Formats: sequence, C-alpha cells, structure tokens
Amino acid sequence: MSWAIKRLLTANAVLLAGCFGDGSPRLLEPAEKQLGTGGPITMHYHSAVYYPDEIALRGGGYIVGIEKGDPGDILTSEKDLTFEQPNSADKIVRSQQDAVHEGKIMFVSHIIRNQPPSSTKRNCTLYDVYYRPTVAAAPVRGCDETLSEIAAKHAYRSGWQGMGALQTALSVDIKSPSYTHIVVVVMGWNTVQEEAVRNINSIIRGIKHASEESPGAFKPLVIGVTWPSQWNSPWLDPLYKLTSFGTKAKDADEVGLTWLGILLANTIPQASAQAQRKLPVIVIGHSFGARAATTAVCDGPVIANPLGIRSSKQAVDLLINYQGAFLTDRLVERDAHGALLDKCPRGNSIALTSSKHDTAVKSALWGIYAGSEKSFLKYCSEPSKLINCLKADAAGKTTPPPTLGKKLMYINSDDLINYNAFYTGGGAHSDIYRDEQGALSWSLIKTLSGKGS
Repeated sequence: MSWAIKRLLTANAVLLAGCFGDGSPRLLEPAEKQLGTGGPITMHYHSAVYYPDEIALRGGGYIVGIEKGDPGDILTSEKDLTFEQPNSADKIVRSQQDAVHEGKIMFVSHIIRNQPPSSTKRNCTLYDVYYRPTVAAAPVRGCDETLSEIAAKHAYRSGWQGMGALQTALSVDIKSPSYTHIVVVVMGWNTVQEEAVRNINSIIRGIKHASEESPGAFKPLVIGVTWPSQWNSPWLDPLYKLTSFGTKAKDADEVGLTWLGILLANTIPQASAQAQRKLPVIVIGHSFGARAATTAVCDGPVIANPLGIRSSKQAVDLLINYQGAFLTDRLVERDAHGALLDKCPRGNSIALTSSKHDTAVKSALWGIYAGSEKSFLKYCSEPSKLINCLKADAAGKTTPPPTLGKKLMYINSDDLINYNAFYTGGGAHSDIYRDEQGALSWSLIKTLSGKGS
C-alpha cells in the first residue's frame, strides 16, 4: 500500500471517528447496539423511526422496514426460523431455504403507519423493535399507545406479530371506500430508507397525476417496503459498493423469499378475506427491488409462521418491473420445441421495461438482465403467445396500447428511460420517477388490473 493511500485512509478514519465516535448517544442507540443495526450505514434503514413525519409517504400508507441481524442477536434458537416445506427434497426449495439461513437473517424491525393528508392524527408505529420504555419518549409513537418492548433475541420471531398487526390495520383500510388499489413498492441497490421513501413518493405522484383524467379511479393504499440494500461501510466508496453487488443480489432474493413474500402471499390476502373485499394488488419494483418483487411473486415465501399459519399463495394482479436487475429467464423458459413457458403462475400480469440507455444492467455476469436492450431483443425478436412486445414514447404512451390476453408486457423504453436521474449512476438506470413514467404505469394499471378509465 502506498504512502499516499495510507495517509488517505488515516484521514478517513479520523473523520469517521469524529462523526460516529463516542459522545452523546442517539435516542435509539441502546436497541441498535443489541440488534447490531447501529453502523454508519445500517442505521439509515430505520431512519423513518427517527424522523416519522419527515421520512413518510405523502399520501399516507405504511412503511415496512426490513433489516438484517446476526442470528445470535435476533434468534432465541434455530427453531425460531421455520419453513413452509421443512422436509422438502426439492433441490430448488432447499437452496432457497439455505439462502435465507446463511449468514445474517432478514427481520422486520418496524412498521410505520403514515396518515393521509386529511387526517389530524400523527404518524405512528404498528410495530417497533427499537422501542424501549426506559429511554426518553420515542420519536414515533405507537398507534394504540401501548407499545411494549421487544427483546433483541425475539426480534425475528416477533416479526410475525408485526405482520399480524399490519394485517389487522389493512383489513380496516380495505373495507373503506377510500381506496381502489393496493400498491406495494420496493426500491433497489444502494438505496437507504430516506431515499427509498422519496422515490416511492415520486412514483405514486406520477401515477396520480396521470390518473387525474379519470377522477376517483386511482386512490392507492400504498405499502413501501425498505430493505438493507447497501453494505455497511463508508470507507471505499464507490469501490466498496461495487464489490457488494453479488451480496446485495442475494439479499434482494432473500427479501422476496421472506417478508416481502409473506406480505404478498399472506398478510394482504388475509386482510382482504377479513375485510370481505379484494382490491387489485399492484407491485412495483426497480432494479434489485424488481428482483425482490419478482422473487416474492414467483417463488416466495419459503419461511413460515411457527404457529402453523400457512401462506395462501394468492396471485398478484399486476407486477411492474422497472429496469429489472435479474435474469429474464426467471419468468419464462423454453420447452423442447422452443416455445416460451410461464414460470410465474402467481403473477397474473407482468410488465417489464428495457432501455439501451441503462448501463447498469449491461454488466450481468451470468446472463442478460431484464432491463437491458439485449433482453428485449432476445425475447421480442419473434412472436410469442406469452409476451406482448410494446414500445413506449417519450410521454409514456405505448404502441400498441397495453391489452389483456398475454401474460408479459415487455416495453422498449429507449425513448422514455433516457436521462440520468439526479445523483444516480448507471446511465438512465434510475430514470423512472418523472410523470411520463407515471403515465406508463397508469396505462398498465388501468388496463391490466381491471380498473378502466
């Protein structure tokens, strides 16, 4: 190591010590230390607990915060982690279970209810592993004012309690005529919670603007799911971030196989049954968020409630994957005659975008990612009974228009996804937050979810 590099690293160490060293503790620091989530990056995945009114869904809804913890910190024993098919001999199922169990484990750390703009109530938590009654008043209060402390060792298994509380709250919302759709949104790689919530707000805003010509047709009940999509190191950025690519790809899969899968296959369907009313369920993912969403819809969940309550595996009405960072063959495969077969029966309709201006998805090592131009050309080079190939213009309008009948909508978005989004990399990889993309999403939602204009 050269003298110059050593000097730079030393300077960084001094700077970081000043920023994150001893001194006045953070309000949630005792719980963060117990859970192992108080690092300079990991603490950003529960920032909404610190700033519940500022880091919030502007139109109301729920933020489900997923984080990672060492098994020794968040499990009382290995028996806390149970699976849908514990004795399966299927190699794929076993590998999925192994992926969930390997290293740190995903757990639900908080579920925050964001009140709609018309409400006089404060944002509140349905579930919060950071609450400690011995500490000063929490920045965000319990929705029922009866929050109880959750020991760190119970953090994983108590996640089922949190999802149960979300189910109960959703059942009340679904009964209400205030909502027309349930929209679950998941963001991608290197997106801390604050940025993820901002991006979710942008996505929903764009769809709402596009739906204004159809008054009352789109009143979404929004659930934003955030996950630890960035490694815990500020040292060697961006090199360190780049080396985390493979790990975070696996983490995205794990999110889909665990709590995002539970949300879609268990929590929402059970809430709908409890409310005796079903709203169309729309899932929107970007990049690795699209990867997590696709895994959740097509494969998840593999974990199970230890009380024996199994998932319904109910279908999702529409899955929209913006610039998906996953191999397209997760959704389709060819039979012996070359015809495409559906590999995701629980996704009633699936939309994918591609763009030649996206340089992030061109770097897949073992195949072609869904968001790349090469993938679109590969699957749209010849007619298929499974895929409807479209082209989006700069305003988000597609030719031909989206129609029911084929499972997949593959959208060439060269003319739509072509700018570098503010403070992002990968070319136009993150150009999905403008109203024009909202117009595209709305055209898909109103056509494919059965909610016309």
